[in-house]
This record gives sequence, structure tokens and C-alpha cells, in this order.
Amino acid sequence: MIEIEYLFFDLGNVILPFDHGVATTKIAEVIGVSPSQVKAWIFDSGLQQEFEKGEINQVGFCNRFSELSNSNLDDEFLLNTVSDIFSLNRKLVPLISQLRAVNFPIGILSNTCIAHWEFALERFPIVEQLFGDFVLSYEVGSMKPDAFIYERALAVAAVKPRRCCFVDDRIENVVGAKAVGLEPVLYQSVEQLEIELRCRGVEFNF
Repeated sequence: MIEIEYLFFDLGNVILPFDHGVATTKIAEVIGVSPSQVKAWIFDSGLQQEFEKGEINQVGFCNRFSELSNSNLDDEFLLNTVSDIFSLNRKLVPLISQLRAVNFPIGILSNTCIAHWEFALERFPIVEQLFGDFVLSYEVGSMKPDAFIYERALAVAAVKPRRCCFVDDRIENVVGAKAVGLEPVLYQSVEQLEIELRCRGVEFNF
């Protein structure tokens, strides 16, 4: 059995489920276009990826969106709207709380932008309360599944790759983690995750 010494969780759709459609629909209504057009400007153009890699800041994101959409949305409205897409996976909280209670080292390894991250911390302070380390794409300049961000996570965990478990909902990110030696788990449900972790020697008291 692999003895896991550190556990990283993905943020989006693991700890915080999200729906980009909420944001694209709201923005579309304000500027009078279709949600699919807003999606094209933010995602298909590569704008969100630049934001999540830290290649542009919040001002740059807003300016670029204004150029693409030929609109002048208020920056605060735009950043808040693209970030107000998350909810808390409350079924997962007891599992994470148990890990925290027994001082099991846990962190977040996430592709995210500064707007989403700051919004998440303000709306869900439990995230910062439960986790000890944060490896975020916009801070390290690399996104999963690139090897560099996993290597940064391993440096933070300070354990051998096979003793560092990573939980993510996207298969390409799990594959990327495995390629650098991490022990990956593809997240599907809280129940499935508990079983996967127990099989790797992580015990719970609930």
C-alpha cells in the first residue's frame, strides 16, 4: 500500500462546483449579445487562460474584454460577475475537516485567476481555514496539466512524488500529475473519494 504523506485538492468542481454559464448569461443580458458570444470572447479567445496563467492582471483582463466585445462594462461588475459562479461542496467539508483535525497535510493545487481566488476566499472563508498550502496557476505562471505546476506543488509538499496524492475532476490533469510521479485520484463523488483515499492508507473517523 502506498503511504500518502500529503494531499492536494483541486479547487473548481471538487471543493467549489462552478458554472461559467451563470456569468456568460448575465454579461450577455447587460450588453445585448448571446451567451455563446461572451463565452467566445472570454474562453475561446484564450483570455481566461492568460488570466489564469498570470500573464495579465485584472485591469488587463477587463481592458481586453472591452476591446473584444466593443463594450465598456464597469470593471468591478465584470470581475464580480465572472467570479460569482461558485458554490461550496458541503458534502466534502466533513472529509476535509477530518483531515485537518488530525493535522494531515492538505493543500490546494488549482488553475485559477486572482479574481476567482479572491472572490472564493471572501465568499467561502472555510477554504482558507481548512487548507495549509495554496499552489495557484496565476501565481506560479503555469497551468495543469503542465509539469511545472506539479513540480512546484511537490516542492511545497516536500515529500516524494509517490507519497503526494492529487485529487482532480479532469482526466487530463490527473494524467499530468501521474506523469510527474504523483499519486492521482480522479474525483467523481465524495463517497468514491473516501474509498480511494482509504485504499491509499488515509484513514477517517467518520
